[in-house]
Amino acid sequence: MTTAASRWVDYAEVRWNPDWCKRCHICVEACPRQVLVLRDGAIMQLEGCDRTGLCQRLCPDMAIEVIQPRSKEGRR
Repeated sequence: MTTAASRWVDYAEVRWNPDWCKRCHICVEACPRQVLVLRDGAIMQLEGCDRTGLCQRLCPDMAIEVIQPRSKEGRR
């Protein structure tokens, strides 16, 4: 039995896995810049992400990942 590799959708600042996501909207609600939206069953990233990582930390399914999250010192 083979298992399919999970697929990730890469946006500018986040990666999203549609196979793991249950579309609960937690990441959308958590985004302080309101740059994540759920459209046509997919999480989409709009411009303006500041990479706080709240979406990633609060996702119960580990379906969203911040690409190069901002460090605590504010450097990338």
